[in-house]
Amino acid sequence: MTPLIHVAAGIFLLVGGRKFFWFFVGAIGFITGLTFADQIPAVDSPVIILATGIILGIIGIVIALFMQSFAIFAGGFLAGSYIAYMIVASFGLIPRELFWIAYIAGGIAGAILLFFLFDWALIALSSIAGASIIINTFTLDPEIETVIVIVLALSGIFIQTKLLLRDKV
Repeated sequence: MTPLIHVAAGIFLLVGGRKFFWFFVGAIGFITGLTFADQIPAVDSPVIILATGIILGIIGIVIALFMQSFAIFAGGFLAGSYIAYMIVASFGLIPRELFWIAYIAGGIAGAILLFFLFDWALIALSSIAGASIIINTFTLDPEIETVIVIVLALSGIFIQTKLLLRDKV
């Protein structure tokens, strides 16, 4: 995927993840599909990797539009999975062959958070995922990446919280 699309999707998630839930689920499905397909040793075709991302993204949007309760679970699971994987991959906490452990643990945590604390968890998950997607476009030292992700995520949380509070008034 081109860096411009990564950055655009990340920015959209940073500032509008809660407002555009369908985009959040679709974007997370797309990015997770790309990331997951890229980790499978037998898949080495960029076309298959891209197709996997597109298919999961479309499935995510359809689920978000027509089955919101399931989409809350799926979106939380995929966002938590992606965030956990990015943390594990950035710091080399587990071998690459065991990436699925981070996916499952992060996914369960994300799904539970989004289910019980929908608005606030959606703001946090979409901001962190958006920041991670943006920073994944660049190659920097892990420490610098971590600082930038934190700053971007906090900015997204601040912006989305202001929008949420404005909408509730």
